[in-house]
Amino acid sequence: MKEARTSSINRKGQRRRMRLFFFVILCFFVWTSYTLFLQSGELSKKETELEALKQESAILQQKQEDLTYEASRLNDQEYLAELVRKRILFTKQGESIYIIPD
Repeated sequence: MKEARTSSINRKGQRRRMRLFFFVILCFFVWTSYTLFLQSGELSKKETELEALKQESAILQQKQEDLTYEASRLNDQEYLAELVRKRILFTKQGESIYIIPD
C-alpha cells in the first residue's frame, strides 16, 4: 500500500514538473514572439529611413555634380562675361540695354 501511495505521489510530482516545464517553454515562446514582433517594426522603420536617406543622397550627389560643372565653367572667360552681362546688366562700350517686361 505504501508503494502505491509513493507511486501516486511521484506521478503527481512528475505531472507538476512537466506542467511547470511546459509553462516555462510557453513563456519563452511568448517572449520571443513579442520581441520578434517589436524588432520587425523597428526594422521596417529603419528600412524606410534608409530609402529616404538614399534618395536624399542621390539628390545631393546630383547637386554636387551640377555645382562642380558650374564651377568649372567659371574658369571660361566667355561664359563669365555672359554671366556678368545677364546678372548685373553689364554692357560693352557703345551697347544699350533694353529691358522687355514679361
